[in-house]
Amino acid sequence: MATDFARRTKTTPRPKDAARDRDVTVTRELRIIMAASSVFHRVRTGSRIGAQYDQDGNVIQVETREDEEQTAKLADILELLLAAGYFRARIKGLSPFDKVVGGMTWCITTCNFDVDVDLLFQENSTIGQKIALTEKLVSVLPKMKCPHRLEPHQIQGLDFIHIFPVVQWLVKCAIETKEEMGDYVRAYSVSQFHKTHSTPEDDEFVQRKEKAVKTLVDVSEVYKPQRKYKRHADAGVLLDEESRVHSTLLEYGR
Repeated sequence: MATDFARRTKTTPRPKDAARDRDVTVTRELRIIMAASSVFHRVRTGSRIGAQYDQDGNVIQVETREDEEQTAKLADILELLLAAGYFRARIKGLSPFDKVVGGMTWCITTCNFDVDVDLLFQENSTIGQKIALTEKLVSVLPKMKCPHRLEPHQIQGLDFIHIFPVVQWLVKCAIETKEEMGDYVRAYSVSQFHKTHSTPEDDEFVQRKEKAVKTLVDVSEVYKPQRKYKRHADAGVLLDEESRVHSTLLEYGR
């Protein structure tokens, strides 16, 4: 009987311990239900990955991995745009879409290519504006005889691997256009400056020019040809041109 009493003592739980275990179980279940039904833990519409919870009701953080090649191509694109002169690519507040599409738009306008589309670019555009802008950019590239093909969804999806060769070609065209137009723009700027302004070197040259012209006029007056002889009127008329030339030179002592 002692053995049976000891066995019943070991296997029968105490009322207090059973109640505590029951409270812990209920609390855990309530926490899971509240976490799943909470507004702050609901999965966004269109999200591919749903939130996962552990047995305590805490959200399990899922590790995300970015494509290293895409990140490297984005860095190369931004370096190309900076080298070409598009310094808005340095702004950290802009998204990669704004930087890349803004740089492509800037390159096309720098190339002075005549197209019948509006290429005005605005940051933080809506989805509809982004779609319209990417379609316009893609439609311009064949007219510029771009050797690389690009689709609007590749720009929207930030497919930097396929965007990189197009940006590389646009940057090359923009640099060549700037070099060709540089001399013309510089000469035009200088001509516009001289219409209303002058440099100290120019003022000095004007003063020296006036003095030099006056000296030249005085010397011309002093050493101008003077007539020494005059042919008589009753002399015969010289018929040939050579005789008339010699007669004129003799009148001036030549």
